[in-house]
This record gives sequence, C-alpha cells and structure tokens, in this order.
Amino acid sequence: MKELNNVSIRPGVTILSVLKHLNYKPYYALAEFVDNAIDSYLKNENELKEIEGEDFRLRVDIEFDNNNNRIQIKDNAAGIHSIDYQRAFRAAELPPDNSRLSEFGMGMKSAACWFSNKWQAKSKALNEEIERTVVFDISKIVEDKIEELQIKTTSANPNSHYTVITLYEVDEKMPIRRGLGKVKRHLASIYRDFFRKGILDLYINGEKLTYTSPKILNVPYYETPDGENIYWKQEVDFDFGDDRNGGKLRARGFIAIMETMSVSDSGFALFRRGRVIEGSADNDEGFRPPALSGSLGSHRYKRLFGELHLEGFKVSHTKDGFQWDDNMEAFLEILKEELEEVDSIPILKQADRYRVRESAKNYQKVSKKVVDNTADKIQNNIYQDVQNVISRPISDVVEEPTLEGVSKSYYKKFPLNISNIDYMVHIELSYDETIDELIQVGDHLIPESKPNFKNIGVRLSLIHPFMVEFAGDDHKVIEPLLRMVVALGLSEIIVKKSGAPITELRNNMNELLLGSLSKL
Repeated sequence: MKELNNVSIRPGVTILSVLKHLNYKPYYALAEFVDNAIDSYLKNENELKEIEGEDFRLRVDIEFDNNNNRIQIKDNAAGIHSIDYQRAFRAAELPPDNSRLSEFGMGMKSAACWFSNKWQAKSKALNEEIERTVVFDISKIVEDKIEELQIKTTSANPNSHYTVITLYEVDEKMPIRRGLGKVKRHLASIYRDFFRKGILDLYINGEKLTYTSPKILNVPYYETPDGENIYWKQEVDFDFGDDRNGGKLRARGFIAIMETMSVSDSGFALFRRGRVIEGSADNDEGFRPPALSGSLGSHRYKRLFGELHLEGFKVSHTKDGFQWDDNMEAFLEILKEELEEVDSIPILKQADRYRVRESAKNYQKVSKKVVDNTADKIQNNIYQDVQNVISRPISDVVEEPTLEGVSKSYYKKFPLNISNIDYMVHIELSYDETIDELIQVGDHLIPESKPNFKNIGVRLSLIHPFMVEFAGDDHKVIEPLLRMVVALGLSEIIVKKSGAPITELRNNMNELLLGSLSKL
C-alpha cells in the first residue's frame, strides 16, 4: 500500500472559513467528535474486542485547557484508516456507510473550524503501522489557497488505535464556569443510551459523565387515593406515516410522570440512532409541545417526561433538530391517542391532577432553612419597621389566643418591643396534620426564661391545601409567603393594641412589607 504524504482538501476549501459561523452550541459541536468515535467503534467492534478483550469499552476524553485556550478530544476507537483518510478531511464528502452517527461528512471539520481557526488531527488506525498527523490553519489555507496538506507520519504499534483532535487558540467559545457545567449536563444526556448499553465512557477534565433518570411516580390514581399504587410509566410503539424512501416513520419509547416536579428534567428526549437529537437537558432544551406537556408552569409541564426513539426522520447537519416536514402534528396526535387508549394508564390526567404532600423529612429541612433565613434577615431591623407603623398610644389591650402545640414544626424566636411591651416573637412553619388553618397568630406555648417577656407566635401551615397546591417544598415560594404572614401577624398585634379601625391591619401590613421583610 502506497504511503500517504499529503491529504487533499479539494473541493470546498473556501467552505472552511465560513464554518465558524454555523449555528452551533458548544455541546453540539463537541458531540460531533464523540459521534465519530462511536461510529468508528461500532464499525470495528469485533476487531477491537479481538485485540482488547470482550470487556473493551469506548473511551472519549475531552480536556479543556483554559490557560492555553486549548481543547483536546481523545478516543480509543479504531482510528482513521488510510483508505478513509482523503475522504475524512474533505468537506461534505459522505462516508460510504452513513447509517450510523457519522452521516454527513462534515462533523469533525465543521465542529473543529467552529471552535478554532487552527486545529490538529492525530490518528493511529487499528492494524496499521503508521500514526498520521494533519494540521489545519484555516487562515493560511484560505489566504494561500492551499488545496493539499502535508501529513506527518511516525511508526507505531499495529495494535494501537486512537484519534486525538487538538483545537488551538479557542477564545470566546471556550466553555467556562456555568458553561462548562451545561456542556457536562448536555453531553451526559445526549449519550445516556450508550452509557446504559455499556458502549461508551465519556470523560470531561477527568470526570466520568453519568446520567441519572428521574424517579418515576409510584402512587395510586388521584381519584382513588386509597387504591393500589400505579407505576406511572407508559410504553409506546407506533407508526405514523411514510418516510421519503417509502419506509415507515416510527416512534418507540416511554412517557412517565416524575416523582418530584422539576422543570429542568421534564419534557421529552427525542432520539435517533441511539443519541438524543432534541430535549437533551436544561429548561431551554426540553421538547415540550403544549398538546402533550400542557401549558407553561402547569403541573403536567413540570411532571411529564419521556424518551422517544424516532426512525425514518432526517436531521439537521448539526444534529440539533429533526426535519419534521408535515409530520409533527401527526406524531403528537397519535402519541396522545396512544396515551389515552382504554388499556393505557390515565397518565395525562394523573399528571394534571395529582398533588403530593411532601415528606416530613423534606418539610423539616426546608422549614429550618426558611425560618432561619427569615428570622436572621429581619430581627435586627424589624423593631424600626414596627415603630414606624405605631401612631397612637395603646388602648383596650386584647390578649392573643394561645396556639395549640404541634409535634411537626420548626420555629425560631427573637425579641421585639411593641408599644413598650417586650415580646418574644416565634416564627414557625408547621407540617402537622392537626392544624387546619393556613395562618395562626397567638401566644406560643414555649415559655421564656425572662418573666417580663410575652410570647407571640406566627405560624404558617405547609400542608394546608393552599400551600400544597402552590408551594410544595420549594423554599423560594415558601419564604416570601412566610414573610407576608409575619407582616400580617405583627400588624394584627399592633391593631389590637392601638384600637385602630380594622382597615389599619392592611395598611400596617403594607408598610411593614416595605421594610426589612422585603430585603434579600
């Protein structure tokens, strides 16, 4: 076999300079390199396992070197064979077998050029004795109209096999901080099926990526809460039209309800050839058609999720979306019919109507966080806030009622002087079933060591239907509600002490909420 000294990049040299303007996102660009590695592994799986053993797994390592503005992607797949070398580096030249993940003949070139003007590909093909390295300098290639690149070769063990892509001078497209976390989440989500099948180990900066599926709800139907538990997962498998080649458009997978509501995990992941195309991760990427997921922010929107493998569809060349043509409506219509069949579980109704009362453990944790934060934030400034709403001397003092003791609650206390009376204010969140009222204000049961202090308690019930419906165990919702309840309770005390008209209750509350209760 004649050794390769040069690689032709004709035609399409000028295409290379515009690839940086593709509508990529970092994780989809990086996925192109992972796709190529998986494709190489699957096409050479038997030969690889003959050399490495039956337990051999594909490993892809992505390293971000922020100090040198460099990204390196390494894999232990079968490498780029000499017979494929010329094609591999020419833009838009289809591989002879494009039935797997290497499909358009653009992935490595387009992703590398999107990240950087200068990059290098080093590869050692299985059963060959040469390691080959090619360097792309796009600015030089375009400026000098270069149509062939020199190949650097070195001798290597015929049993070794790898490809190393190095992207140099990566600037604004380098994922950092939150962007790096997003890359990890998306890539873990995109390749979840290959993880599960034991095909791929994917590492970023030495960290092995994993994907954890949301826990599926296992409770009775909401209309029969005392009935048997149902595992709320519905398998689906149906045809819904013909593709352009006369084959069938098919969907298979499952739809399920999450045990715990989560906007980031809800929505549907749409797969093609084993990898996620749409709905990979995060709030902005989930596939959530209103016909299936319901309206934005609804319980169904936050609980329903699923995985659907689609066959017969084309995808965009960046593999970030399906080419639906006129088939989207038919797909959603038939999918919904599948979920509403007589022998199916009523999964959409359950997602709409099921309400969960959080566990005592969750309530205890969130109660401590919310009460501590609220008390700590307001205790130093609430005195002045209260003084600002007292305009008349005390008259016709009315004693506050005593609150009943509860076992499931968390409270925090701090001293407060109201109209020359020393109070010990207790802010409490309760998740006790014996409490029917949403808001209670009264003497707290726990006595103070100082006899000159009076106790006052402001209690909010977490398991009142209002809180179950709108708050759950979300501390970001509970805390502002608790602060409003504190304002209401203190306003009630002030009104009772002053003998003011009942309308002053609202006025006092509004004024209190302008002070420390509104500060983060």
